[in-house]
Amino acid sequence: MPDFIANFREQLTNFWNKFDKKQKIQLGIIAILLFIGISLLVYIVNRPNYVVLYSDLSIKDAGAVVEKLKTEFKIPYKISNDGTTILVPAQYKDEVRMKLATEGIPQGGFSFQDAMNNSLATTDQERRQKYLYFLQNEIQNSLKTIDGVQDAIVNIVVPDQNAFVLSNTTNQATAAVMLTLKPGVTLSSSQVKGIIDFVSKSVEGLKPENVTVIDNNGKILTAESDTTAENANTQFALQKKVQEDLQNSLQTLLEQVFGPGNVVVRANVTLNFDKKTQDTIEYLPVQGNDNKGIVRSIQELKEKATGTQGGSSPGTASNNPPVTSTTSNNTSDYNKTETTINYEINQIKTSLVQAQGKIESISVAVVVNQNLNNSMKQQIADLVTKAAGGDSLVKVSVQGMQFNQDLLKAMQQQTKAPKGAPVYVWALLAALVLGGALSLFMMIRKKKETLLATAEQEILATTEPIEEIDLSDKDEKKKQIEKLVKEKPEIVVQLIRTWLNEE
Repeated sequence: MPDFIANFREQLTNFWNKFDKKQKIQLGIIAILLFIGISLLVYIVNRPNYVVLYSDLSIKDAGAVVEKLKTEFKIPYKISNDGTTILVPAQYKDEVRMKLATEGIPQGGFSFQDAMNNSLATTDQERRQKYLYFLQNEIQNSLKTIDGVQDAIVNIVVPDQNAFVLSNTTNQATAAVMLTLKPGVTLSSSQVKGIIDFVSKSVEGLKPENVTVIDNNGKILTAESDTTAENANTQFALQKKVQEDLQNSLQTLLEQVFGPGNVVVRANVTLNFDKKTQDTIEYLPVQGNDNKGIVRSIQELKEKATGTQGGSSPGTASNNPPVTSTTSNNTSDYNKTETTINYEINQIKTSLVQAQGKIESISVAVVVNQNLNNSMKQQIADLVTKAAGGDSLVKVSVQGMQFNQDLLKAMQQQTKAPKGAPVYVWALLAALVLGGALSLFMMIRKKKETLLATAEQEILATTEPIEEIDLSDKDEKKKQIEKLVKEKPEIVVQLIRTWLNEE
């Protein structure tokens, strides 16, 4: 055993032997109380924060949830409000709700089995109504899982199925949803649209325009989509993504030359999101040796007449003179044929849509942690220009200056600090508490001894002098002691106590 351990053990033993049995018991009790206090403090600091998982549950649903938590999920839980409210640690709340929802728990007091549990006397209308109740409960329980929704009430109205073909009834299914939101929560338009779509898709024949959503204050929640804002957000995200990718690429390239932490790169990229459409029509000559295109349509006109020829000669001929023949008996025949052919015109139509997000300009600023001459600046600028695309749209600025790295050094020193600091703090706290308790015990003991000595002096001062006892004769000494005990017992008790303290 090392010497310092042996010395420490010997000193501890000597310190412990200075106390009597009663003091040792008191020190042990104080140590136990301190240990219990520190344990309670650690437990209070590290104990889980329980939050409400479900409230206002039926006994059936509460039992199903508790059974899942106990046997399958192995998650601690608490029950309050006569078993209608179940609490779990905050870190498990969302995970448990999702797992239970996939298994259809809780069922809201009306399960699918209840909806399908019918007798022979149950009519089709009653079966339909029971299934509708089940559907409303399912939608309500699903809406309660949305973050920010505390409670939900769903009413669905489905028109009766009419067996008459000639009926003029045109009623449509409708749904009304009332949401009780948590304090300070406001649903966005996209969330309201999602709720409307979810409800409409859950009910057969229900259209989204027939779903009404209100909050607990009676305000109608609409799903108006702000297309302009959404497009602006998308464009901003795309531009930011392009800037970050270019910036990281240039940063990595230059750090390979100057070392990590010695280069700062900032890039600014301007994108053009204007949408342009260009239509072009190109006419081409007819292909082929016959110089003819594709026939589109053909029109043919034929005229024919027969008559007796008069004494005068025929009239003036037209551009397309008809064919006239004369027979021997002065009878003439008239024939005319006209043909029109339409050909397709050879053309090429081109519609060009310019892609949105075209880069219009790139500006890059580079700062290096050292002094640079003009030649080095030009080399870095050329390198960055080529890496950014080598286009005339790229503008680069390079500067060299010393970095202020005081904050970086301070952070590095903090990261090098020992990770056992929390344990050290707890040990120091325990030592301080123990030292304070020991100091308090010693002060109380010293004060008690002082009060005892003062009381002894007061008693001795107020009592009469004690007669001397002759110790030569044992019988006489015994008589004197008995007399002293009978007459002044308080003095005898004080003397015995003083002797014990001296020992």
